[in-house]
Amino acid sequence: MAQSGLGLLLRKLREARELSSRELGQLADVDHTYVYRLETGEKQSPSEDLLARVLRVLKAKPKEVEMAQFMLNNDVNPDWVEHVLTTDMTAEMFEMGATMRHRGGGRPDMAAIEARVRKALEDDE
Repeated sequence: MAQSGLGLLLRKLREARELSSRELGQLADVDHTYVYRLETGEKQSPSEDLLARVLRVLKAKPKEVEMAQFMLNNDVNPDWVEHVLTTDMTAEMFEMGATMRHRGGGRPDMAAIEARVRKALEDDE
């Protein structure tokens, strides 16, 4: 099963808090195997309540919460999620880049997507 954007986000947040999937499961009152399945992409549609509990335990920042909530209903390239987590981009910018369509069959360059998002926001001002 391919890594999901939501799974990557949850794994990164869990690792940043230095929690095992078992510890996260206990603290969020969810089976640790479900946490593992979310992180690996085997499961992709947690309930809003379960996601909120997990994010609360992970002490997710508002940007990360908005990203996770967006990914409940949208499939997002994990490379884009990872890129946004390492930048000063906002949740709005994350959503803009996640919904961009690309021509051609090659993999999109994340820095190029970021540049397009920033340019689009400059043009709006």
